[in-house]
Amino acid sequence: MNLKDKIIEKFKKNKEFSRNFVWRSLQTVGKQGSSFALFLIATAMISKEGMGVYNYIFSALYLLTIFADFGISTATSKYVTEYNVKDKDKLKKVFFNTSFIILIISVIVTILSLIFGKSWFGEYYKYLVYAMPIVFLSPITSLFDGIFRGLKRFKELAIISLSVGIVSLISSYFLIRYLDLTGALIAQVVMYLIYAIVLSVRHKGWSVSFDKRIILDIGRYSLVFGIATMGYYLFSRVNILIMGRYGYLEEIATYELLNKAFTIYLLPFTILGQVLAPYITELFTLGRRASVRKVYFQILKILLFILILFVPIAYFGTKLGIALFFPEYSTNILLVLLLPITLTYAKNLVTAPINSGIIVATGHAGIMTWINIIAGVINVILNLLVIKIYGFIGIIWVTFVVQFIFTLLLNYIYMRKIKKYE
Repeated sequence: MNLKDKIIEKFKKNKEFSRNFVWRSLQTVGKQGSSFALFLIATAMISKEGMGVYNYIFSALYLLTIFADFGISTATSKYVTEYNVKDKDKLKKVFFNTSFIILIISVIVTILSLIFGKSWFGEYYKYLVYAMPIVFLSPITSLFDGIFRGLKRFKELAIISLSVGIVSLISSYFLIRYLDLTGALIAQVVMYLIYAIVLSVRHKGWSVSFDKRIILDIGRYSLVFGIATMGYYLFSRVNILIMGRYGYLEEIATYELLNKAFTIYLLPFTILGQVLAPYITELFTLGRRASVRKVYFQILKILLFILILFVPIAYFGTKLGIALFFPEYSTNILLVLLLPITLTYAKNLVTAPINSGIIVATGHAGIMTWINIIAGVINVILNLLVIKIYGFIGIIWVTFVVQFIFTLLLNYIYMRKIKKYE
């Protein structure tokens, strides 16, 4: 029986898992799809310079929300599952204690951003202020998401996500139409606010009670995820912040349009990793390490073959799509950016399922965390150097090269670890 048949058999035998996977996929598509649709509405209605500012501000907000959350929502999902089985009393205290941590960190992050943001963003500082509520709302919605996942309320999450997405898109159209760039930023705040309100109404039975044990458990476990996410930001998203600092706003607008398109292409491979993970964890836990090694190389070969096909199809398909639907973005900037971005996401096509579906699933997330951090720091240093010499395109190529080298290093280290599994 090959890998595909085994996965299909697992789905058939475990109907609850299958249903939860379908609902989780719908929620992921609904949430990311709504965000992508909102981005497209803004792209169609706002100037390229305005979209450059929009993406510049949200790159900064993404960094701030990483600090505010720092993996707490992911850790919460694990401990909610554990407390739901072992200690119902602690389960009731999870939301209050974790949200208290998030609130304290969010307040600190917001105060520091308002104090020092002016010197970095200059004339665009006011837009950061408009969108600042996201620093509170995004971690809180992620926290609710973690709680609902831990309780296996996937269907409810999917329905809420799709419903909120539709309402948010309708409101975003009018906000952008009448308020332009400011409206686009407020539309994102509105989306997170509605999502947070609905989830808070649906989450019942929590108690207001401090529990030091819960804070320590979740705080420690979240640290590794927070570090990994920070590393990911430094080698994948920080370039927008640096480009914005040097005034490359039109380039940022085109760059982010391409990023959003390629993220959609990548979605099936991200879901593949989610499907693969429980199967790999099961094999590894049962001591069938040789089978894990075999699956790793099978998946790697298949993905490398798909990668070869992906590059020309994605390159020319994206170029044609943008020329048809967003002709104002079909410029020399697009042509310069398209190849390195295509190559970057071709690499991600392989890493997305391998990292989450195999490396993390076998308990080797620590390797990835430290490689992300090292790669991220090197990427930032090189970006600050090359932008002064080669401009924005130097940043894009450096980011690709750094990601490629450290991806090879990660897989080399992992292959050495599983080489003994004969």
